[in-house]
Amino acid sequence: MGQKHIRLGALVLTLALALTACAPAAPGGASSEPSASTSQPLDTDEVVMQDMIPTIQPEPEPEPQPVLTQEDIDAALAQVMERYKAAGVTVATVERGQLSQAGAWGWAVKNQREMTPDTKIRIASISKVVVAMCALAMAEDGLLDLDAPLSTYWGDRAVNPYSKSQPTVQDLMTHTSSLKNLEPVRGLSKQRSLLNSKSTWRSMEPGNGGYWAYSNFGVSVLGTTLELAAQQTLDDYLQQRFLEPIGAKASFLGGRLSEDEVATLYTTGGVGRTAAAHAGQSVPKDIGGASLYFAGGYTTSSVDMAKLVAILANDGVYKEPLYEGIEVTDVETGTQLVVAQPVPGKFKETRYLLAESVENMETPRFAVDLKDYAPFEQCLVLRRQEDVLGQDVLYYHTGSAYGVFSLMTYNPGTQNGVVVITTGASRNMNERGMYALCYDLMEILYEKMEENPV
Repeated sequence: MGQKHIRLGALVLTLALALTACAPAAPGGASSEPSASTSQPLDTDEVVMQDMIPTIQPEPEPEPQPVLTQEDIDAALAQVMERYKAAGVTVATVERGQLSQAGAWGWAVKNQREMTPDTKIRIASISKVVVAMCALAMAEDGLLDLDAPLSTYWGDRAVNPYSKSQPTVQDLMTHTSSLKNLEPVRGLSKQRSLLNSKSTWRSMEPGNGGYWAYSNFGVSVLGTTLELAAQQTLDDYLQQRFLEPIGAKASFLGGRLSEDEVATLYTTGGVGRTAAAHAGQSVPKDIGGASLYFAGGYTTSSVDMAKLVAILANDGVYKEPLYEGIEVTDVETGTQLVVAQPVPGKFKETRYLLAESVENMETPRFAVDLKDYAPFEQCLVLRRQEDVLGQDVLYYHTGSAYGVFSLMTYNPGTQNGVVVITTGASRNMNERGMYALCYDLMEILYEKMEENPV
């Protein structure tokens, strides 16, 4: 059809030239061509014919598709587990800003229930990333001022008496709040009492990277600050703002999950926490009641954590494939069935964070280079390293508690990312400050993702 349109245009042009050539000479022997100062009217029919010629629009380029297959995930797990021991491992990947593949190895509960990509595991300090995403979302929603001093939400007595400036919400997210790293406490009144006490504070200016000190207590205060700002529990906000819309089942509160969904946490020497104990936790409904869980209690699967990573990797947008019904015939019964299959290159895109919020979260504030500690750039909770895992840049966070060693990473340039959660593995950290089993599995998958660039 396109070739016919092109030939029609050529024909019109040929006719126009022929008519011009056959026209009588102008009076006085002047040339039939118009001069620079005169105009020659066009034939109306010719104009109409020209306008009727349709413009040929090129087909849009299809969006690049993920390259990993389920076989790639299974092979990578098998390869890595030849070198490591663990009770269970689960992994999920993000490619070009969308959840792609997932796999698992070992046991969720030894000799009773196999590990799956959907098994819920207490992910430890990666929980802090989820708290930070909620903070950025609350700022967008007009509930929170990231630059406001903590006293805005905790009262006038919640100040550092040794500092002229006062810590902000963002300082809590860079571990420079000037709070001492105390043990987190449960309850609003206990936290307020500590914040009102001089002995809780360090003699330093908040926000000074030279005094960086990783603080679970600071993140527990951060989570409760968000609750005070929103006047609701952080877990309720998280469910409504992120998890329910993207179809993720996870929680800061183990008691919101059932025992058969949750993994037992194994250490190299035994059991760190049983699935029954974790699912049997109480579900506090008052502000400050869940403060113990914000720094490390988030319980999720690799798949559902990868959904949140996909939002960050895709500048705040979550991509879901669009499906179409395909008629197939059951080879055994001859019955006609309609099967939903994803439409290649077509997605439903929903924005959950502004691109500016993700950029703020990813902006390095200062470098952390401590003795016996892998150097990195500190962002808002996220950490940043260059030339790692074959990537020019990676944002990441680690987690460890009760026998869990976990790692999440993503590259905003390629929009690829990986989440790995393990139980029962050895605490084997490499020179990059990342758990070796998680790192080695990621290395294989990142390389595989880029084998066939589109």
